Amino acid sequence: MKTRIWYARVVAVLAATSCVLASAAGARTLGGDGATVTSVSPAHAVSGQRVMIYGTNLDGMSTVMFGGVPARSVVVDPGGGWVRAVIPAGAPIGQVPITLSDGSTELSLNMQIGAGSVPAAANRPPSYTSPSAHVKVVVAPQISGFSPTAGRVGSRVRITGASLNGALWVKFGGVRARIMASSASSIIALVPTHAHTGNIKVHTRGGTSLTAGFFRVLGRGAGV
Repeated sequence: MKTRIWYARVVAVLAATSCVLASAAGARTLGGDGATVTSVSPAHAVSGQRVMIYGTNLDGMSTVMFGGVPARSVVVDPGGGWVRAVIPAGAPIGQVPITLSDGSTELSLNMQIGAGSVPAAANRPPSYTSPSAHVKVVVAPQISGFSPTAGRVGSRVRITGASLNGALWVKFGGVRARIMASSASSIIALVPTHAHTGNIKVHTRGGTSLTAGFFRVLGRGAGV
């Protein structure tokens, strides 16, 4: 009787060990150990804009969600330094979590999504000629403020922020303005004829960004 009990216990232990080994053999960590996210640029954007998420060991990340809404366009740096995604239509407005996943690991950080949208930005994968090839990362413009907050047609307005160099156009309430000067941290533009009160938009090769507040055009009608 004792022999049968001992034999049954041995069989049970061996069976449990086999299950553990089989489970371990089938398990794998996607994206590598130590994956982290450090920042997102721009920190304030709208639906349709392209954003860069920076970190380490991100090359396995295949899914990006903005407030629970999956991005339809995702590009991953083979070197693991960044993930680029386009904010999807339907993403919630406000302080929204961005979640990156490789199927087993999830990383998260927050960004501000504003009301409105722009046409979905192109999101082409980088071209690598070798694993060590350099890729020039194009970052979307970031607007932190503008001064003055109101003015007449023809008046100068300074727009401040980051990655503003190479601005292709600036619009006041949807009307294109003349750019007088442009640098990485600021743009000086003239309030255009027929401008009306609304957001200021800046467009560069990295994408489009708009101000959180409205610029108020002074004067009658279109601001004349």
